[in-house]
Amino acid sequence: MKKLLILVTVITASVAASFAQTERIGTRQWKLVQLEGSSVASTSRAYLELEAQQTRFTGHTGCNRMFGTVAIHGRRLDFSNIGTTRMACTEPRVRRVETAFLRALENADRYRARGNTLELYDRNRMVARLVASAKQDPDNGGQVSRLGDRKWMLEAIKGVPVSRAGRTAFLNFDEMKRSVGGDSSCNVFGGAYTAAGSTLRITDVISTMRACEEDNRMIIEREFLDGLRQANRYEIARGKLMLYRNQRLLLTLVGQRK
Repeated sequence: MKKLLILVTVITASVAASFAQTERIGTRQWKLVQLEGSSVASTSRAYLELEAQQTRFTGHTGCNRMFGTVAIHGRRLDFSNIGTTRMACTEPRVRRVETAFLRALENADRYRARGNTLELYDRNRMVARLVASAKQDPDNGGQVSRLGDRKWMLEAIKGVPVSRAGRTAFLNFDEMKRSVGGDSSCNVFGGAYTAAGSTLRITDVISTMRACEEDNRMIIEREFLDGLRQANRYEIARGKLMLYRNQRLLLTLVGQRK
């Protein structure tokens, strides 16, 4: 009986340690400092960040933003469905870091977290080392933009720029009330939202019922509100808010001072 109690205690402690370690890597931004045994320049913008639920990740390759899914079981992990933006990198060193970083994520199958250090391994070979850092947005002068920081004006729907009438549509987030509202270019609307990491859900959207026949405002309104309801992920970069359904871009909005 005594041996059984000791075994249960050891297992419980091991599981607790595993969960604690997983929690640590899911609540920090990790700056890349080493790849394949070689140091990465301190000026590199490359980093990795897991959302709170630890099923998706976002980050930066040093040239492009990246995103995808991740599965974590104990100390094992698997990055998949990795996607990036498509900005060209003219500096060879930056291109090499991007290529090696993406390859390291694709090959990594386990991790080790020690204090402020995160190491990614391909079997027994360490492929990347990262250190915890203050959260920052490399494409916004090092500053993090939050959903509630700006009034977001509609710029494009599914990558297609909207008309001048469409650019009157906007979105506001109230982070205290967890509410969202704005104008569809035709009607006033409101709803609720939840956000964690890069995930976003906008729900319970209701609007006034004014009919707008001019300037295709009804079509703009329908596509705008549909995009809000369908979105499950967002990115903020270079003063713009992009709403996605998985990897499909739905809406692009430009930030303005409130």
